[in-house]
Amino acid sequence: MSFDGAVMERQGGKFAVVAVKLHVLGFSGTCEEAAAKYEPYFPDMPIVLMSQDADGVPKYCGDSQYVAYLDELGAASIPWQRYDSAAEKELAAR
Repeated sequence: MSFDGAVMERQGGKFAVVAVKLHVLGFSGTCEEAAAKYEPYFPDMPIVLMSQDADGVPKYCGDSQYVAYLDELGAASIPWQRYDSAAEKELAAR
């Protein structure tokens, strides 16, 4: 599994932002389940999921204080990185 994510800092605390498909944000309970899958990559950090609608408008799911911060900051300011799972790295090394 590979995905785009970012570690950000706000008021001295770190949190993670993970890009997901829009449908993930549309179902009750799905956000929490999806965020839990990324916890190994971002231990001890709150995780905000982010997607964009058809018009490119960002949509977020997560703690309201981080969502408000990201709305204010703007999606273009998120320092995205590509994350790959350990299994993919092992296969690439073979």
